[in-house]
Amino acid sequence: MQIHIKMKRILYSTLLILVCCLSSADAQSLAECIEIARANSIDVKVANLQVQRAKRMEGSYFEMERTELSLSQDPTSGGSPDNALTLSQKIDFPTVYSSRRKLLKAETQVEESRRQLTECELTRDVSAAYSKLLLGQHIEALLCGNDSILSEFVRTADIRYKNGETNRLELMNAQQMKAENDIRLREAQDEKKAAQIQLQQLMNTSETVVATDDYLCVQLADDAYSFDATPQGLLLESEQVRSERELGYIRQGMAPSFNVGLRHQLVISAINPYDVDRSRFDKGNWMGFEVGVAFPLFYGSQKARKSAARLNVDIASTRREQAERKNGSELLIAENAVESARCSYDYYQTEGFPAAKEMRRLSRIEYGAGEITYVEHVQNLSAALAVEMEHAKAIDALNQAVIKLNYIKGK
Repeated sequence: MQIHIKMKRILYSTLLILVCCLSSADAQSLAECIEIARANSIDVKVANLQVQRAKRMEGSYFEMERTELSLSQDPTSGGSPDNALTLSQKIDFPTVYSSRRKLLKAETQVEESRRQLTECELTRDVSAAYSKLLLGQHIEALLCGNDSILSEFVRTADIRYKNGETNRLELMNAQQMKAENDIRLREAQDEKKAAQIQLQQLMNTSETVVATDDYLCVQLADDAYSFDATPQGLLLESEQVRSERELGYIRQGMAPSFNVGLRHQLVISAINPYDVDRSRFDKGNWMGFEVGVAFPLFYGSQKARKSAARLNVDIASTRREQAERKNGSELLIAENAVESARCSYDYYQTEGFPAAKEMRRLSRIEYGAGEITYVEHVQNLSAALAVEMEHAKAIDALNQAVIKLNYIKGK
């Protein structure tokens, strides 16, 4: 009967803590946290705006120089219709416009890839922080339950000491165990708070987040892996394509351009500064046109720009190759970390955690039957608690390793 009363106290204390947390916080699953983070993230919003800006800039590919309209008066031409109204326009070679359009589309693809990488990084960070929050919540609950047991232990030891049934050493041992548990509980609460603050920052919210998922074990992505399919690989690939498109556009600087003009020769009586008689031209005005081709004779600067653009292509290609090799090395390290974490998790899941539960059960039975003392009972529960905490840490370690591996794979 005494055991049931104590267990009810422990459960009541744990439930009370959870209810207090839920009443002042926003309970969320991992999927909900990721969704909120993507909706509220400033980085994602900026990335979306950059994509929109790049798409709008695509409409500027067909850019022509300003149309020139001029009115002239030639006083040296005598009595001729020397007032000229000229309309002229410079037009680039058609391939210039198509090359510029390809360059602007490549810019848009770069921004799209950068947005995907931003979202992938945000998902990784939210998942890691959420797992840390779960770990903090579980350890806090375990230590709160142990605090109730140790508080009862201190009370029992104090009564026994005052009644002369035990020495002061048992009371001191109980008080020390209680104090150590208080320290560990405060540390666990600090770590949980830090994870909550990190989640708040990532989700861009002022609400305190409480994780609702049970012991979270992140699912490992499929074994298929291609660096080109990862957000980082896609970004570097798009940057290389942009460099190539830029080189193609700069090469178009050697293409000729066209000048088209329409001249209307007419007599404007109001514009006659030398008072020349133009009456013999009163039967009509003269029309004319001009077509010209412009091509570069001095192309030193154009050649330098083309050479620099070619180097940009080489730089982009080298950066991509370097990133692929680095990503491959990180993949091997992450796979080894997952394997190591999984071994620890499998042990605690199949042996350690069930053994701790059985230790708790047998200790309660033997204590209830009077076969062991309360001191031995508390020591058994403390040993079981240590295994349960290591089990929770093993789950978090596996989560963190899988999250990192999934990020490297771009999943």
